[in-house]
Amino acid sequence: MKSALITMSAIAALSACSVAETVALDTGRDAAKAVVGPIVQDTVPGPAATVLTDCIIDNASGEELFALAAQGATPDNITLVSNILARSETIACATSGLT
Repeated sequence: MKSALITMSAIAALSACSVAETVALDTGRDAAKAVVGPIVQDTVPGPAATVLTDCIIDNASGEELFALAAQGATPDNITLVSNILARSETIACATSGLT
């Protein structure tokens, strides 16, 4: 009985961590998107900017999302956005989204 309670407690704790991690990642993605959108729109106006922004956010690592969200539109982050956009996965996403 005691081991069952410990196991159930551990599962509940892990589930809570997973939910908290998902919420934090979603919040970070939203904050990063608020920074990336205007950076992209400076170069590519209109609906294409939305597609490119989504592809950049989808292909950024957690650390990159955090940097974008925390630092805003700094020269380093503008370079980071360009680097993420140049990745083959981002290019494939953009090609698919824009055709």
